Amino acid sequence: MASNFKKVQQVKTTIGYDITKFRSDKTGLSVVHVDNEGPIVNGYFTLATESFDDDGCPHTLEHLVFLGSELYPYKGVLDGLANRALANGTNAWTDVDHTAYTIATAGAEGFLNIMPIYIDHILYPTMTEAAYYTEVHNINGDGENAGVVYCEMQGRENSASSIMDLRRQRIMYPENSGYRYETGGLMSCLRSLKAEKIRQYHRDYYRPDNLCLIVSGRVDHAKLLEALGPVEERILSKGPLPPMKRPWVDSPQAPLMTETTNTVVTFPSEDESMGEVAINWFGPPVTDFLGFQALDILETYLTDSAVAILKKEMVEIEDPYCTSVNFYTSQRIRIEIRLDFDSVPVEKLEEIEPKFFSILEKIATEGFDMDRMAAVIKREKLKLLDRLETDHMALAWPCLIHFLYGKKDDSDLASFVNDLDNLDAVAKFDNTTWVKYLREYFIDSKRATIVAKPSEAHATKQAEDEQKRLEEQRARLGEAKLEELEKELEKHRAQNDIPVPAEIFDNFPIPNVKGIEMIKVVTARSQPNKTFDNEIQKHLDGDAAHIPYFIEFDHIHSEFIEFTLFFTSTDLPAKLRPYLDIYFESFFSLPLVDRETGKETSFEEVVKRLDQDTVSRDCGVGVSGMFRQLALVVLKTERAKYAEGIAWLQMMTWNTRFDADRLKVITTKLLNDIPSQKRDGSRMAKACMDVIAYDHDDSNIASLNVLKQAKFLPTVLKQLETEPETVIKALTELREILTRPANIHIQVQGNILKQEQPKTAWLKNFGSSQGSHEGPLAPIPFSSQVWSQSGKAPGHKGYVVNMPSIESSFASHVARGPTDFLDPDYAALLVLSECLDTLEGPFWKQLRGSGAVYGANLRVDVEAGFLSFSIYRSPDALRAFNLANKIVDDYASGKTKFTKQELEGAKASIVYRIVRKEETMSGAATESFVNQVLKKVSATYNKEFLERVQNVTPEQMQHAMDTYLTKVFRSESSIVVVTSASTKVKDISEGFKKIGFQLETKNIDDI
Repeated sequence: MASNFKKVQQVKTTIGYDITKFRSDKTGLSVVHVDNEGPIVNGYFTLATESFDDDGCPHTLEHLVFLGSELYPYKGVLDGLANRALANGTNAWTDVDHTAYTIATAGAEGFLNIMPIYIDHILYPTMTEAAYYTEVHNINGDGENAGVVYCEMQGRENSASSIMDLRRQRIMYPENSGYRYETGGLMSCLRSLKAEKIRQYHRDYYRPDNLCLIVSGRVDHAKLLEALGPVEERILSKGPLPPMKRPWVDSPQAPLMTETTNTVVTFPSEDESMGEVAINWFGPPVTDFLGFQALDILETYLTDSAVAILKKEMVEIEDPYCTSVNFYTSQRIRIEIRLDFDSVPVEKLEEIEPKFFSILEKIATEGFDMDRMAAVIKREKLKLLDRLETDHMALAWPCLIHFLYGKKDDSDLASFVNDLDNLDAVAKFDNTTWVKYLREYFIDSKRATIVAKPSEAHATKQAEDEQKRLEEQRARLGEAKLEELEKELEKHRAQNDIPVPAEIFDNFPIPNVKGIEMIKVVTARSQPNKTFDNEIQKHLDGDAAHIPYFIEFDHIHSEFIEFTLFFTSTDLPAKLRPYLDIYFESFFSLPLVDRETGKETSFEEVVKRLDQDTVSRDCGVGVSGMFRQLALVVLKTERAKYAEGIAWLQMMTWNTRFDADRLKVITTKLLNDIPSQKRDGSRMAKACMDVIAYDHDDSNIASLNVLKQAKFLPTVLKQLETEPETVIKALTELREILTRPANIHIQVQGNILKQEQPKTAWLKNFGSSQGSHEGPLAPIPFSSQVWSQSGKAPGHKGYVVNMPSIESSFASHVARGPTDFLDPDYAALLVLSECLDTLEGPFWKQLRGSGAVYGANLRVDVEAGFLSFSIYRSPDALRAFNLANKIVDDYASGKTKFTKQELEGAKASIVYRIVRKEETMSGAATESFVNQVLKKVSATYNKEFLERVQNVTPEQMQHAMDTYLTKVFRSESSIVVVTSASTKVKDISEGFKKIGFQLETKNIDDI
């Protein structure tokens, strides 16, 4: 049946990527293949979905798809099989205009095996009442509304961003437009939604002629189409479908706004100091590619760096209007433009819009800086090329948008994917043309401005209203009905949890890992090294320059060079460590001083020149979520600017001047960002945990914690006003310690062979003038070395934190774990954790499946030496903990055992997670350095670890269970933090007390 598919379009992008589109002339099913390098194959199975109310049918249907299909009528079978395909389960997202189902596998074999089963779930899901009851909405025995979708939306609906978004949609679109509605579902609507409405929605939109399979990675076309043969047969066996209107394209088009509006909304917040502003416009039609590119460049010109005019005049000033200003565009049938002003002092909320438009009018009158415009366009070209190397969505996304809005005959596919052509076109625009676009899109266009004010009264009323609604609901239902509802929930859970027959898993082969083609990285060092006997080391040894620093060169076939300086922070005294945030926030935006001449270059000029010479830059604390006792600075340049990149590293590391005015701006920005962070329940649970677990003097994690910075930054700001030399002295001392040669490791990744003298280029800037170091380097510090007393001996410690700004609860439970990547328990503990919290594993089924949480997971953090259990968006974190505790106890006692299929699936999923780290060239090179230099393991560690994972036995897992995992759930060996809506704080605190946990009740500002 694969012959049904005809090649309808083949495009070679401007820089040589092949995109091929096929369509079945029998079923209308479309397939797009993006030929990307790398070991991971990504699938984005996309349907155009349109909804005309707030019931949330697109979102609820997305959830129900995963609960079984006609051929595989079992909840969890899809994710279980996906793991065996060398994936980490499946996922999906629902946007206003489409729903996309995703999977990523290590290698193509597993992808081709799972794809037909996945499509069966999409086109022919069971959508049972039991699935609806647990996954979408139910009322539990306590009289609370629950369900996975309901729980998710409960955590979202009353956030500042969601309140603003819904108001924007209501203003910009009329009632007959699908863009007007909350496709996730409003809670009030979810409470009355019925399963049959979702089934009808499926019949309307989930059709083969409205499904596009976008596949990115190394996949043979013939094998891809062959795998779809049984899918075609099954679709045809269902008979013909009635004609359908193409979503969005065939729907009535929303008119442009006829008036400019300014609307004020409130959002719940205990802190009333900072609000938000968003200005919204319509842009060009999605098929106006030149107009869209011009819009993108205008947005970048206005906001991309500290010298961009909006940031220069509204952010990078002593009394800022906001902490950040950023454009976001959504590719609807007509582009939506949103400009966000974040963390706006409430007294300035009404000043944002007039200030913004006064800046635009000034540009329109005086003209653009055409030199800077040229630099912006050039840099955007380089960033696009870089994205194509580092992000497989870079081409998959425009293919998705083409499916939604492109021509039905696909003749315009090339126009959606060839951004470089449009960049070349806008590079020819003169000032008059740019002013025309500025006026058309922003100044003269009707707009909808949303001003969001924080309100403690809103938070109080929200909590009171919810409490009243629940009390009335309980009274209306009565005890007998509540008992009946709890039994009903248990009945539906039992129906959902019918075991998947073992033969379904046994008949699904696990691909041979040896068939996965990894990206090759060749490592060498700056000094002759017999360990690295390869072409790159020989090339380096042929360059006689002697560099008094440790440099690892990781060779990959990239068009770019990435430089990273790693600084060991162990030597920092307690009084200096809290300054790290200010130091790195200011790193790339301070004036430079020439050491020889004393000539100073302003920070504005520094930023301009950095923009010209670099593709990207970054700095901060931590590496890949680990090693937070390290700080790092990263620069990426074109390959031809190798020497310039090195020079910039040297200048920004040693030659900047700490200017008091700049430091005031930066400190104010950091301080103003804190209130929005303190409204995030998940982030605050983590922050409170870090306060307890890490030493406040020696740990970067504790010193830079937002709760500590909230107290530290006001002091610094006051000092900058009255005695700036104190702050400047502290930052100077901090820099002197960090940049000692013994504290610096350097990595260079890119095409090393293309550099004629890769070491000589370092001499000018990193020679003896910066100091030299021939002795041992400072050891790489682990976070496990800076625990507090509570971290060293967890137990009988924790908080329940009252957060009026949230409606659900979040929790973090932490105990000690392995501290060595070669620990024999590590592999077993990882497999055990994967078995428990994998998609459709015990936690997923019994916690998420019962509506107790939206998410729950275990994390083994060897570098930090902790094992953690996290609860994300739960109506009741205590109930979720008790359920998880029982699950763990049942496995620990042997009452419940993992099946052979579960063990195989967990091990296969870990294969994917490890291979995914090396998905791109840059990722593979980074992993090489992390393993060999930071973890102090071999270059082949990942391969060896995979073998250890495959060899894990049930006995080893039991040992890991007894030694580590059970301790996460014991009061005497764990730390607990719960952040909760005000209405649940008392119940959660008292509930934990009954099971032996003595948790202090706190407000966030008391920690």
